[in-house]
Amino acid sequence: MRIMQSVRTRSWLRAAAAVAAMLACTLAQAATVQAGTRARADGSLIHWSLTPPLHAAPDARSPRGVLLVAQGSGCHPASASASVAAAHAVAPALALLTVEKYGVSPHDRPADAIADCSQDYRLHHTVSQRAADALQVLQGLRDVPGWSGPLVLFGGSEGGAVVAQLAPLARPDAVVVMSSSLGETLADTIRRVVPPPVARQLDAVLAQARRDPASGASWGGASARWWADVADTVPARALLSSAAPVLLVQGERDALAPVASARLAQQAYREAGHGGLTYWELPGHDHFMVDAHGVDQRDRVLGRVATWVADRLAERARTGADEGAVDGSAVGATMPDADLLRWHRSMRRLHPWG
Repeated sequence: MRIMQSVRTRSWLRAAAAVAAMLACTLAQAATVQAGTRARADGSLIHWSLTPPLHAAPDARSPRGVLLVAQGSGCHPASASASVAAAHAVAPALALLTVEKYGVSPHDRPADAIADCSQDYRLHHTVSQRAADALQVLQGLRDVPGWSGPLVLFGGSEGGAVVAQLAPLARPDAVVVMSSSLGETLADTIRRVVPPPVARQLDAVLAQARRDPASGASWGGASARWWADVADTVPARALLSSAAPVLLVQGERDALAPVASARLAQQAYREAGHGGLTYWELPGHDHFMVDAHGVDQRDRVLGRVATWVADRLAERARTGADEGAVDGSAVGATMPDADLLRWHRSMRRLHPWG
């Protein structure tokens, strides 16, 4: 989420180096990354890229599967993100699919992924738009022979809300969400984490965004359209309508996507009698999977996630469970407040899922 940015460059460089080593040592990576575009209804282009699996499939004739990774907020391209590349480790036998946000191209390199974004991004980027774009790309990919294998969705922070919306439509075999507020509206989450002077502005900002989402106004680095899109949405409700198994990974000390929201998502599943949620609350871990001793545990956590994903895919292969084909029916200026911007900049590091 834009007002909840952060950066831990060093650990992600290590993760990127590990992924690079895997790429260099795996003969299955001889194939090149595929890239393409699809047109939205308004004529703008969706940029996507597909990285080959890190591990060769046992049977080359088997349908190929896809891991779609939805990164966090900001306008840095997903295809150039070390954190997204590192997330490939959760499903190394699948191809890694990235879908760029509205107004972002693979060649963009913004100095500041919040302040230096294109006008198209500022005016059109929303969580719902990201979900619709991903669905359109997946639908096109599924129409290509040979791409009918497993589908896994992975989302971190804002990307968690994206895959929550996407899951009922894309019908994945498994969903992983990390460090994302799923159990309440974003408005309620923000009230938990921002300073009181900022929280007091929130109701007026959201009311204005609902009245006129196309106004071009912004707050906290996000457009009125973005705020109107997420203000009243509880992502867990969308996930509850998906039959896919879901893993929710939450740090107990997360100051940006608070643990209280994750617990509400767990409660929603329990009250609905839905047994599809696996919930890991990691004691002492923060938004970036750094533990209480300051040790980055992200690689270890991703390794545990990989085991969970492999087990779920094996179960679905044994039982013949199949969510089915992608549902294509859904395809289709005020200056930011100074107090909020000061808080935002004080929190900013390179977002671990961005």
